[in-house]
Amino acid sequence: MMNIKRLVYAIVAAYVAMSIVAIGLDLLLADYMSGMKAIMRVGADLQAHAIWMYLGYLIVTIMFCYIYAHHHEGKGWMEGARFGLWIGLMMAGISMVMYGTMPLDGMESLVSALVGIIIYMVGGVVTSLVYKK
Repeated sequence: MMNIKRLVYAIVAAYVAMSIVAIGLDLLLADYMSGMKAIMRVGADLQAHAIWMYLGYLIVTIMFCYIYAHHHEGKGWMEGARFGLWIGLMMAGISMVMYGTMPLDGMESLVSALVGIIIYMVGGVVTSLVYKK
């Protein structure tokens, strides 16, 4: 039976950790992402639609932690990092789709994919620490 309390802790911890890393990398790599920023919502338009972004990331984090909770083997933070790597690689496919369907620079798409992998690896490590035995 799943420990719901532990799952909620993992979701909150992973959401916060991945958000912090995402914001930090976004600031650090802003020069490499200017093309993507050119097609993103800004200002009042972004604020009006931000709830959808937050809810989307929350749904991803819930599923991320739920899958981890059901399949982890209790092998520690390296298991979490590997899980995050696999999920990050899967999500990197979205960067490829975006590159194929939007006017994005190839380097920006690659950077976006790598950032996603790092974010999910951090999420995996944090989640594994919540599930540490």
